[in-house]
Amino acid sequence: MIPSGSSCFKLFLVPALFCFCACVGTKDLSVVNLANVYRSADHVFHPEFLVQHLTDSTSILHVQLSGNEFLFSRQEDNRFNAFVTIRYRLAEAYESINLLLDSGRTSFKISEEEKNLRKVYNLPFWLPQKKEMLMVVTIHDQLKNYEEDFYVSVDNTSRQSRQSFTVRILNDGGPLFGNYVSTGDSVIIKFRDPAIKKYFVKAYNRSFPLAPPPFSYDTREDISEVPDSIFTYDASDTGFISLTKQGFYHFQIDTTDKNGFTLFVYHGSFPSVTSPEQMFESIRYITAKREFEEMKSNPNKRAAMDKFWLELGGNPERTKILIKKYYTRIREANQFFSSYTEGWRTDRGLVYTVFGKPNTVYRSSTAENWIYGTTNSALSVNFFFSKVINPFSENDFELIREPLLEGAWMRAVDVWRQGRVYNDN
Repeated sequence: MIPSGSSCFKLFLVPALFCFCACVGTKDLSVVNLANVYRSADHVFHPEFLVQHLTDSTSILHVQLSGNEFLFSRQEDNRFNAFVTIRYRLAEAYESINLLLDSGRTSFKISEEEKNLRKVYNLPFWLPQKKEMLMVVTIHDQLKNYEEDFYVSVDNTSRQSRQSFTVRILNDGGPLFGNYVSTGDSVIIKFRDPAIKKYFVKAYNRSFPLAPPPFSYDTREDISEVPDSIFTYDASDTGFISLTKQGFYHFQIDTTDKNGFTLFVYHGSFPSVTSPEQMFESIRYITAKREFEEMKSNPNKRAAMDKFWLELGGNPERTKILIKKYYTRIREANQFFSSYTEGWRTDRGLVYTVFGKPNTVYRSSTAENWIYGTTNSALSVNFFFSKVINPFSENDFELIREPLLEGAWMRAVDVWRQGRVYNDN
């Protein structure tokens, strides 16, 4: 987004389980650089995690691993196997990671028949407190002698916290890792108490405006908790329900408690952006208001968008690189930052799309600080994000906007406008 002339334009009025990974030491994570959490391509292991509460005090950590990410070696029986250890440490928060509440480990063998499969491994653990906690999960390849740490949120704030529910998609054997499905998917929701079959569902089928630029005076309005519709869901028998509208659905067994499980319904290609309409909307971040509105009024938006990118790139080959990099960041923003809306539309998605991966990330239980450049340098650019209390998502962070960020923003946008990828790392 770029201003017209010397004045800043006005943007539109502004009306789940996730994990991070990095290799770090044992001191408090709030003072450790966790930039690797946004560099998944640099990691050897790409596990998925699901926490499933069984009672107020017991839970299971499901870890899904790809066998081909581990080193296999020939054993005495002439077969090839890999050997893996999963360790976990449960702590109160990023700021107090060394105050352990529980810990455990399991080791297992991956056979050569399982090498090309994704398999789920389960670790039971104790829930010592009724609050949000942080789990550090270490994946260790015994033959390679290499390990990576991953950070998983544990929510035990109420009996119907989101991790007291599990989801299964029709014709898919295992539980759903993550909190989103595609339009038209049929799902079955299960509460930890199998005797409970009836759910109250609040549907929010609405669109949200794009995040305003980092220097804007526009303020974000709180998300209205008043649903667009309410219905009941009976999980008896097969109990599958088909969700045909995009948006999010909040499942509860007790409507007097704001907690519950929120299932997000996105378009079929999510987290990628593939349709001309989706690709067009996302270039708003590097266009001026008048320029964007002119392209928007063009009956052939695809042609207008192609012309825009070609003018930036200057030639077809350079343009292809520019487009690939930009929409890769859009996809990654969806993977990292989706909450009440697609990740690229959020504050962190805005900064990530234009500035790329931060050099330094400090994270606490209530905030994130991103630094581009050298820490403590006068030339570095700092973005501060504050966690928003949101009954639908724990992954909602709002940028602390500052007029001083305008210069850095304009320089980054200008690099894109010159046909180059800003911070191409």
